[in-house]
Amino acid sequence: MDFHFETVRPLCRPRMLPDEWVETYLFRVARANGIRRPRLREADYLRQTLVATAGSKPDGYPLWSDITLPRWSVVTRVNRIRYCPACMVESRHIRSRWRLKLFEICTIHYIRLKDDLAEPVMTRGYSDSGRHFVTEVTDEQMWEGAVCPMPGERRYVERMWSGFERSIVEDDARSAIETLPFVLLLDALFDAVVARTSGRRSLRSGIPRTADFAELVERFEYSVAPDLDGVRTLLRLIKAARHRCAALTRLRRMLMDETDRPTCLSSLPLAELRMVLLNSRRKKFVKPTRSSADSYQARREGYTSFRNARLLIGCTSDCLRHLARSEFLPGMRVVPPGQKRCTDLPLRWVEACRRWYASHATRETVMKELHIDRSVFSVLVRAGMFCSVEVGAYRFVSRNLLADLCQRMRDMSRPYPATATRLYPLFGSLLSMAGSRSTISTELLKEAFAGKFPVYRRTGAPGLSAFFVDEIALERARKLKRFDAAWRRHQTERPSQFELALQ
Repeated sequence: MDFHFETVRPLCRPRMLPDEWVETYLFRVARANGIRRPRLREADYLRQTLVATAGSKPDGYPLWSDITLPRWSVVTRVNRIRYCPACMVESRHIRSRWRLKLFEICTIHYIRLKDDLAEPVMTRGYSDSGRHFVTEVTDEQMWEGAVCPMPGERRYVERMWSGFERSIVEDDARSAIETLPFVLLLDALFDAVVARTSGRRSLRSGIPRTADFAELVERFEYSVAPDLDGVRTLLRLIKAARHRCAALTRLRRMLMDETDRPTCLSSLPLAELRMVLLNSRRKKFVKPTRSSADSYQARREGYTSFRNARLLIGCTSDCLRHLARSEFLPGMRVVPPGQKRCTDLPLRWVEACRRWYASHATRETVMKELHIDRSVFSVLVRAGMFCSVEVGAYRFVSRNLLADLCQRMRDMSRPYPATATRLYPLFGSLLSMAGSRSTISTELLKEAFAGKFPVYRRTGAPGLSAFFVDEIALERARKLKRFDAAWRRHQTERPSQFELALQ
């Protein structure tokens, strides 16, 4: 059946069920309006017309309030639809919590989630054998092959996921949102440790992740409590060198990822937790020489090693050296306990530098996030859009200034026109027409912010690549180039400047 939507809301709008996944709800709305086999474009159209789904995106991420989930924690909409048979028998709708990748066992009925359901058109491989459609599956087909977890797995998921799922079922979204970041953090740490120690044997042999996690927790007697105190207790209990290395690496990766794309994990003190793990390391026996004793005493009195400082700040060793040689990290001391020199840094200055480093971005990071090249970056600096701070060979820009620049661009821009008007990238074609003359590029940007020519914004485009201009701006750029060429020709042809021009 071919169906064409009118530009109105659908006549039949079923009520959204508790914790219902947005994608399957949109398909249910489409079926309620007479579409037997909905397509993706029809579901995406309905998304904007319904109040309950207007804030969602077509990536299939669960929608709980306005939190952002890490990409590694979510199963996208093209993947198989997982479900608990007992929950589906109670109510025939797909729950949002089943889209969390590490959520494998229902803590209400203690049944392992199955993955043989599919939504036509949306789910990849929906026509494969052994797949059942959401609207056509029977109770017997859902219960077929359902299994329960082993006792160790049940204890693990009960301690890890039961509080979160109970809050979702009881419609306590606030409690669920507060618990979920800790659950994701703990599961990510366990996943990193298992991957380092077993080499992903579980993925090759088909063993569930929760089985490996439960075995790890019981063998090393790790704490499993999804709250801040529970995470700190777990980090203090990690003594194995390989486990500590895996957890430190994962925490460092999280800090870097949160800088590029903030998620719900940004609400956690990741840097502080990383320092807890660093400080929990067992102290090796050091020969009590005078120099080594002085170094050890200095570290205990508010100093930390160069390596620990680098891990805490999250920067490279070369960048930390430049910071230590400048005014950002004063008080560096070098203690030779023997033939090896140890560099100690004041812990309070390291913490202050960590906060400063987290609030600033390097030039390369700015170009990546704003989707600009080096020449556009230089033009923005010369135009006074933001100021850069030079630390040795590195240039840093405050993230607050970047946010202000993007907000100013959004405020001054207009919606991208629906007509076939030819537009040009503001930070591409327009600035390239200015050539090598920085004054022209700077003047064009100032006139753009002054509103002398219109700027359009394309929704969904990343960074500054979303802003475009029309022929008016290009004509203004050509006029400025002509004025600049005439002015330079006039300066070189003046008799009083002839000798200066030849030099």
